[in-house]
Amino acid sequence: MKTDGLFSTHIVTINAKLNETFSIIPFGDIHRESEAFAHEEWTQFLAYAKKKKNAYFFGMGDYCDGCSTSERQILANGGMHDTTKATMKNVYKGVVKTLANELSFMKGRIIGMLGGNHFYELENGENTDHVLSHALGARYLGCTGLVRLAIKIEGENNKTTSLDIFANHGKGGGRTVGATFNAIEDMQKVADADIYLMGHTHSKGTMPSFPRMRLVDDKRGGVAVRARQPYLGRTGSFLKTYEKGKKAYGVDALYPGCSLGVIEFEVTPHRVRKDGVDRVEFKIAGKA
Repeated sequence: MKTDGLFSTHIVTINAKLNETFSIIPFGDIHRESEAFAHEEWTQFLAYAKKKKNAYFFGMGDYCDGCSTSERQILANGGMHDTTKATMKNVYKGVVKTLANELSFMKGRIIGMLGGNHFYELENGENTDHVLSHALGARYLGCTGLVRLAIKIEGENNKTTSLDIFANHGKGGGRTVGATFNAIEDMQKVADADIYLMGHTHSKGTMPSFPRMRLVDDKRGGVAVRARQPYLGRTGSFLKTYEKGKKAYGVDALYPGCSLGVIEFEVTPHRVRKDGVDRVEFKIAGKA
């Protein structure tokens, strides 16, 4: 597997209210034009997301089935007629246009969009992940992004409280339930964040990690101990593994069935007054 290898940082400002929950919904591994694409589950997700209030979205890559690493190497080595290349380019542009239309309701609410390892490369150095991000007015992050949500709380004199997300398109993590989260746990060795996201394996689920102690200033000139509770998320898929009468590489490899759909994090800002500290913190709840 090979992505574009790009790492980006980004800051997004969000307006919120104390004790009012907003959602962060990662989506990815759609593989839109694949024969095994889960149309029904995708339609259900779009209907749910359109109705969801106070929701922000995070793209995880592999929006199109596109070309795998080995297929891109074949294309790069030449041997294809220019007319064939033009046909392929037009096909993938059409897929991106379809996706952009389906996701247009997310404009202005996309935190960022990762690139995956399935994409079609264009002559200008960009690929279909770039094109989709541009169409949705979203920041393209590359395969890995460290993003800060600068959250403005109503009535707090425009002060912001930060919530950090570290996201990577993903790498394999084994075929057991526990093993799929090992790679996400390892992300905590790379960056400090509140939420860690990883796609690629098509597994789906959220779980809290171990709380980490940190010191915060108090009003008496000293410090107080607070705990930062990170959350881990494998972000699901819309590509079926097993479907009667159809062939798929996952069947040949005897992969576990894909966890179709998305995960969601509900974030609630609340005020904490304790040990001389008066500050806004976040309660985070993950669900799949």
